[in-house]
Amino acid sequence: MRPALLRRAKVVLAALVVAGVAAGCAGLPDSSRVSEGRRLDEQINDPYRVTAQSPMAGASPEQIARGFIRAGEDQTETHATAKAYLTAPSVGRWRWSAHDTVIYNGASDLRVRQTGNSSIEVSVTPVGMLATDGRYRDAEPGTVMRTTFGLTQVAGEWRLELPEEGFGVWLEASAFDNLYVAVPVHYVSPSGRELIPDTRWFPRGPRLATSLARAQLEPVPPHLAGAVTTGFPASTRLAVNSVPIESGHAQVDLTSTAFSAGLEGRRAMWAQLSATLSRANVSSLSISVEGTELDLAGVGTTLSTPQEVGYGFTPAPFFDSALIRSGKTFKRIDPTFIPDDANSQGRRGVQSLEPDDPVVPDGEWTQLTLSRDGNQVAAVGGDLRELSIWPAHEKVVRLKGSWSNLIRPAYDRSQYLWIAGQAGGTARIWTVNTASLVPQPKPVAVEVPWLSGMDIVALTLSGDGTRALLITKNPKTAANQLQVAGVVRAPNGQPTALAEPLRQAQPLSQLTDVAWIGAESFAVLGRLTEGDAVTPWIGHVGRGLDGMRVRIGLRDPGLERLEEAPGARTITTTGSQRGLICVTDDNRVLAKAGTSWRQIGEGTDLLVPGR
Repeated sequence: MRPALLRRAKVVLAALVVAGVAAGCAGLPDSSRVSEGRRLDEQINDPYRVTAQSPMAGASPEQIARGFIRAGEDQTETHATAKAYLTAPSVGRWRWSAHDTVIYNGASDLRVRQTGNSSIEVSVTPVGMLATDGRYRDAEPGTVMRTTFGLTQVAGEWRLELPEEGFGVWLEASAFDNLYVAVPVHYVSPSGRELIPDTRWFPRGPRLATSLARAQLEPVPPHLAGAVTTGFPASTRLAVNSVPIESGHAQVDLTSTAFSAGLEGRRAMWAQLSATLSRANVSSLSISVEGTELDLAGVGTTLSTPQEVGYGFTPAPFFDSALIRSGKTFKRIDPTFIPDDANSQGRRGVQSLEPDDPVVPDGEWTQLTLSRDGNQVAAVGGDLRELSIWPAHEKVVRLKGSWSNLIRPAYDRSQYLWIAGQAGGTARIWTVNTASLVPQPKPVAVEVPWLSGMDIVALTLSGDGTRALLITKNPKTAANQLQVAGVVRAPNGQPTALAEPLRQAQPLSQLTDVAWIGAESFAVLGRLTEGDAVTPWIGHVGRGLDGMRVRIGLRDPGLERLEEAPGARTITTTGSQRGLICVTDDNRVLAKAGTSWRQIGEGTDLLVPGR
């Protein structure tokens, strides 16, 4: 499909409608049985089992302390081997499940130092932490965790006394990957039958399906509250403390509150459980309530995929065409073409949109963004106080408000234009419904109380429209953070609020831009340490940043990291991690090639629909 041309007396802008947009945004299939697949790096073979070593006779205090830490790898329900390192009173107060699990990359990150005849200190430089609710977070640089154990001799052998505040489990990263698996729990978009993933970590083993079912029955998490729904009535629980699986078929027995779900709620229940339990090698499932089979009209009592009840996953859009801006001109490029060297750049077939190149109107217009259907371009004025929208074949719409310090706006898939800046001395967000610009729409404020006292650096919306990624900055300390928050909407689709934030990319500072590259994955520009250049990083909500943690088969996490993109100012994608593109301060357009970057053009802005 060719894009419509945007014509004005002083502006000729081209809106981009590319091949594949219709396929990427046309809605959910009503007959396909295709389900969300595994990640390329997902471990699919059975993990090896760890047998922890019991205390050896005559072991030194340091050996006992290290042995206790290492025995945390034994994830049996009783932790009997690890308890053998403790005194009897400490065994009774060891509540490992009540504390975050600490993950560190290797033995060199764990240090043990005897501090006296009756005490020994253990410290660790963690790479991440796993909260008690299964949420993983990266550790901030420089984090060191310390605790002091008491030392007591029992029958002539050294044993440990836990501190009064208790202790959890510290795991080497390779052991963590062997013992836990990241699995998305699924919720439902309020506007349709789309499944929205929310990844958490669960212990591997025969009770994985039971753990997943329990998690699925819990309320919607705070960072998605109001943005997604669940088909399970409140207080619904497993009727029996197990989800038995036989030949790939799971039987989920629920408490009687499940009967209160209506027809659509029951469909959602089936779809959510089917999608979530598939990661526990479940190929089909049945749902019962207090032992009575739940029969769904048109489906029966057995379900294999969410599509059988009309649910599915949001397809990831892909674009093979983009607009590149250089001064007042726009040209079309194929962003998927990666030249072998600088000399081959000229063979990419860059084409003008018109024989007379399009020009930007008089004045400084920056921070350009292209709507998801390719029919509108929005931009911010040079004073960061005015916003304009150039629709195809219609008059330019200029919006002025009490705002200032506007950043790059963002379109969501429902044609709402998100505007962020300052008003009244604090960060604010507004949206404009650009589906119809006559009469001129008015900006509507989005309630985000947690932004008080912050500046907004960047904002982008997920492909399904249910979540936002925001980079915020504390103007007093210059510290910034990346947050993900659910988008709360009115019944007509109007965004009304953002849910409580969930922080991401904790190790990075100097964050400047962010882009969604998948259902739960993102690319962000930031730096790891003070002396580093701003670098593109790949992150995953619930799984952390690539290139931070040792994994099975990858002893050097640095091999996962992307190389520097010197001077990178903005980052976007044509639809996936492979399609990442940066624009630099010196106007080079760089495309990802493996873990490195190659120049594909020059320009001040690169416009990809909805990015």
